Amino acid sequence: MAHRPGLILSAFVMGAGHHAASWRHPAAPDEAAELTPAHYVDLVRIAERGKFHAFFLADTLAFSPNVALNGVSNLEPLVTLAALSQHTERIGLVATISTAFYPPYHLARLINTLDHFSGGRFGWNVVTSTSDHEARNFGSARLAEHDDRYRAAAELVDAVDHLLHSWEPGAVVRDRASGRYLDQDRVATEPSRIGRFTFGGPLDLPRSPQGRPVIVQAGRSPAGIEFAGRYAEVVFTVQQTFQEAKSFRDALRGAARDAGRSPGDVRVLPGLWPFIGSTEAEARKLYDELEELVLPAQVARQIATFTGLDLSGYGYDEILPALPATGFQGQQGRYQTLRDLIDSGRNTLRKLQEQFGTSRGHQVVIGTPEQIADSIIDWHDRGAVDGFSIQPPILPHGLAQFVDHVVPELQRHKVFHDDYLPGARTFRDQLGASRRDRSPESADPVRRSVPDEPVGAHRSGSS
Repeated sequence: MAHRPGLILSAFVMGAGHHAASWRHPAAPDEAAELTPAHYVDLVRIAERGKFHAFFLADTLAFSPNVALNGVSNLEPLVTLAALSQHTERIGLVATISTAFYPPYHLARLINTLDHFSGGRFGWNVVTSTSDHEARNFGSARLAEHDDRYRAAAELVDAVDHLLHSWEPGAVVRDRASGRYLDQDRVATEPSRIGRFTFGGPLDLPRSPQGRPVIVQAGRSPAGIEFAGRYAEVVFTVQQTFQEAKSFRDALRGAARDAGRSPGDVRVLPGLWPFIGSTEAEARKLYDELEELVLPAQVARQIATFTGLDLSGYGYDEILPALPATGFQGQQGRYQTLRDLIDSGRNTLRKLQEQFGTSRGHQVVIGTPEQIADSIIDWHDRGAVDGFSIQPPILPHGLAQFVDHVVPELQRHKVFHDDYLPGARTFRDQLGASRRDRSPESADPVRRSVPDEPVGAHRSGSS
């Protein structure tokens, strides 16, 4: 499509809010609203009222020790978004789905169904998983090595894409006069193979409105950047400074160019934590109130999540050990951020809380709606970002404050749209993203018919 949106906004919601102490603050709901459908329906309606492009749910497939102090942060996203699709009309709905544990046929059916149910508004946040705790919940001792996970993810994305496109547009004819429902010549019914995956035939559902969902990704490692350059339309990231954000966006656009895509096909949305007040002092008061509710153990567990270190024995002002340059197999971007912070002298839990411990390394902006809008516009206009992943510290309070007070400022400055694009019903169309009916050629998927071999049989060279 010719349309190119201005600033892109995504609402990233998590439990009672992104701040570790959100559930303890008076502005949070009194009870465990984050476990109720009404909480999420309220949130997605607020985001759609604010004309956000996307509503995003994260996911982790293992028990988190942080829950003992932080509270439950997320429900199963596919089920949740299926319900929310019936309470919304225009906003994109993005679910985190790990490539480590889903077989492609099952995953393609889920994605296809959600895209149908939402009228073409589904987005897949592709993650490779980062914790061996997740692997053990699915019968494995540990995850594969970091870069191997990305290679496996590429193969799975290609396989899902192949299945999603096994029905051509117009395959369903529904001719009542003749009794002919399907033009079977437009369905790839032969057995096929994509890398290590074999299929006995096509997906059992017609092509959905988007065909391929919007692909979202969040890796900052070299392997993650290469993957995003090949596949992603939207990239979530953690960037605290303008120059870091600009350099990352430039790297991603270069990766897209190397993959044979237009650099503008990849849209970069760093996380943003807005603390909003009618005055800067009022916004600062909210920030201070939440920070005072944080327990040292919460900071220690947060840092441990992204480093693998056991910090339970460290005092709040005790010097932490330096992090090794290599060997960590979890989230590489956040690990490197913490390594840099510790090396630069922010090497106690107290100091890390200020820079990372409660915000998980995301940019924190404290001020009036005008000040927050000015900061957003500055980064956007100077080419550091395509938009932001808004991560309210308290929900629904922070999201409603942003929609009611910051969004009008962005609209007043003509950087954010006043309404959804007329006639663009799908998430892909609202983003101005190309259709990309097949995986990029650089993925080089192996598509060959294997009619003489039973589906699922072992072949030399496959794994």
